Amino acid sequence: MPHIELRPDQKLLKPNFDGYKLSLEPVPVLSTEFSPTGHPHRVKTNDCSYYHARLFGMQNHLVRDPWAPGQCYYLDSIGLLQRVCYDSAQGRMLPIAAVYKLPTVASNGSNGEEDAAARYNCSLLFPSEHHCLLSDGCGTVRVLETGDRTTGREWKAQSTLRPVEHNLAQGVLPGGGVLLDGRYVVRDGKRLLHFLTLQLDGQPEAKSKCLLHWHTLEQQQSGPPAWTLCASRTLASNGYPRFCALDYHAAAVLVASDQPYRFVYDSERPVVDPEPKPTESESVEAPAAWEQFPFRWTQTPDEVNVTFDKHKDVQYRVVCEPSSGPNEPSLLQVFANDTVVIDGAQLFAAIDHDSTTWSMDPKLFDIAMRKQQPGVMWPFLFPGAPDEAVPEAGDASRPPPDVDLPPAPNLSAPLEPCDFESGQDTYYTLERLSAADHTVTHTASLGHGPPLFAVTLRAGLPATFATRHDVDACLWQLQPVPLGAEDCRLQHEGTLHAFGYVQASKRQQKYLGCAPDLGYGVVCESHRGVYLYKGSYGASGAGLRNRTGAQVTIGQHQFVSLKDVGEVLGIACENDVLILLAEKAILALQLTAE
Repeated sequence: MPHIELRPDQKLLKPNFDGYKLSLEPVPVLSTEFSPTGHPHRVKTNDCSYYHARLFGMQNHLVRDPWAPGQCYYLDSIGLLQRVCYDSAQGRMLPIAAVYKLPTVASNGSNGEEDAAARYNCSLLFPSEHHCLLSDGCGTVRVLETGDRTTGREWKAQSTLRPVEHNLAQGVLPGGGVLLDGRYVVRDGKRLLHFLTLQLDGQPEAKSKCLLHWHTLEQQQSGPPAWTLCASRTLASNGYPRFCALDYHAAAVLVASDQPYRFVYDSERPVVDPEPKPTESESVEAPAAWEQFPFRWTQTPDEVNVTFDKHKDVQYRVVCEPSSGPNEPSLLQVFANDTVVIDGAQLFAAIDHDSTTWSMDPKLFDIAMRKQQPGVMWPFLFPGAPDEAVPEAGDASRPPPDVDLPPAPNLSAPLEPCDFESGQDTYYTLERLSAADHTVTHTASLGHGPPLFAVTLRAGLPATFATRHDVDACLWQLQPVPLGAEDCRLQHEGTLHAFGYVQASKRQQKYLGCAPDLGYGVVCESHRGVYLYKGSYGASGAGLRNRTGAQVTIGQHQFVSLKDVGEVLGIACENDVLILLAEKAILALQLTAE
């Protein structure tokens, strides 16, 4: 399985970025209060599990239309799909207008406490320029024909489907789900709609499971433009998906989580369970390479050191080659004779190949590997490797684990305990799972922190996800590959400088995001306010300059207080405006482009 190394483009980083300076300039805020029935529709769960609390509490109810900048949508309390539009030319909000009426829950055939317990919030997404997928949260998904959405005309329903009642959708639990992603694909003359929904399988005495349902709709080529369900797949895991997207050709799904996702059902191709491993009585497994050629390893916050005791009949060597291109992986292999004992692709996290060194004396062969993410302590070297050697008494090369490190004095050493959301025992990976053979074709290590957020930078492309890199937030975009190629290429698309550092200090954060042009990043709290971070302070540089050194590079930080609008239920980031959906009003924060 190829391992993807997320190596940032040095041209998109600013090592001399000096942080953000607070700006006291007011941010113009336009407010539009709701009518008595125009308040956002919201369902609250009675389940107390973490996954239910996260799904119901963190869902973004304001959905941005990537095909029409300045437009976003939400569903109100009586089932009207409302259009929110900001006119950038006039600098004002247009009146809120309804574009579709969602039938009530009772008319969908849902009743009783059983359906109410399995009900989710409504959700929608835009897989193409003229289509919208709308889920009522109770198991019904509608395909809406929108036409030109910039005109604000009424939308029409093309098809109404209930996958739980379809014989292809085995394994779907009763009740609804939340739409996560969708793609419109034309292949071999067929028009296909692929979409992903998330369901939670609550376990009374165990950790809740997450189910990802991947449905495929095909449009009829004759007669009315109706859609029929032609394929269904289900993936299951004990981990919550922190990022989930279909690739360009909808041939695979990318999932980032702390637990692996695996196919459990496919209506087109039977899912073959992996063969159970033979017991000791059936077969005797060959010893691992490190058991034949043992070594010991230790680590510091910055380095990993591996030491072999030399033997006369063993020849040790290291093959270390840097990446030959932006999409080509680096190579690191440690050989004992002709046996690969350590493979860099299997290491717990990425290392800096350019800084890897090794030395040899008559008794020892020592390898020093510098971590690409300094400050992160590895729980293991690679799967199945020996445990880390315990430092002897008096060894000062590694600080005791229970000793508090002093706070970082500047951005060059920013890692703090709050940087790690779930502690050192949680590790996140991004996996690409192919629909062709149900296998994991590619994997990328994300470290102890999950993706910060996902954003669609350009219409029609898969969502971009942001990860921490030192103090920054780097955004990664999936690159197109030829149809049928089982490949996965992630490109560093842009950087929010020092955003990872400031985000880690906000303990009440609810929504994170950025503008499509990466002009600013935002940290939105549920009630108190919104933090805005612009990468540039303008041509003046906030009046700061360095007489003897390089020019000061500084960003702008603004805080917008939210009062008397209730809880924030959604955000939509545009290049020149930030739109907030609150319980009592729609707010538009007008941002001046630098």
